[in-house]
Amino acid sequence: MPTSYFKNFATIGYRFGDNELPVAFKQLSQYVSVLEETFNNATLFNKYTVIAGERPDTLSFKLYGTTDHYWTFFLMNEHLRESGWAIPSYDLLDEAKSRYPYRTVTTNTDVSANFPVGQVVTGASSGTTGTIIRKIPDLGQLVIDTGAEPNTDKFSSTENITYQDTDGNIQSAVLIAESEQYNSVHHYEDADGVYQDLTLFDFGTVGASLTPVTYRDRIESRNDELKEIVVIKPSAIDGVSLQFKELMKQRL
Repeated sequence: MPTSYFKNFATIGYRFGDNELPVAFKQLSQYVSVLEETFNNATLFNKYTVIAGERPDTLSFKLYGTTDHYWTFFLMNEHLRESGWAIPSYDLLDEAKSRYPYRTVTTNTDVSANFPVGQVVTGASSGTTGTIIRKIPDLGQLVIDTGAEPNTDKFSSTENITYQDTDGNIQSAVLIAESEQYNSVHHYEDADGVYQDLTLFDFGTVGASLTPVTYRDRIESRNDELKEIVVIKPSAIDGVSLQFKELMKQRL
């Protein structure tokens, strides 16, 4: 996306490593807001829903006949600045797998005092082994790296997982569920979308009124939010762009 936008950013000395000499680099954290009345003037912008495959540069060309105004989408939408551009729906599964690549097992056994992070555990019947990456006692969950690429080595959903502690004792937990990490439950919500706590160590009898929300669900929900943006109207784009760049120059 060729653009002259970054010429309005200050140049600073930046080290790309502790032992590297500083090099001239644009201060990307520099940011200035357009005048408040611009954002509050509803006549200057429209609501827009990003469609699959649209990128900031292609949307800029679609709306304004040039790719140069792609940055205004981030200027006008705080959620894009925080989370980035929406991912095409057909890429969301791969994104979920990439972010959450491990296996998640659930147990009614209290794992708060044992099954430490970093411990290698073994499934009694499946023979699958893996290292505990994360422990979530409030959901009875252990996130386990089975070492496969991706983590396709499964535990049985009803087997015991065990390990020998430093005192030589065998610690075990009976599983009640097992899944890919991205398909595991992040939290439960009531009918109003409010997070709900579960009864500890009774994770197999979740009330019918509660809805499980998986890690994949959260990615998809957030991605849907990122598709809903506001864009500057074509009739106002040149004026707002010029105003922003003038304010940036004043900060150099």
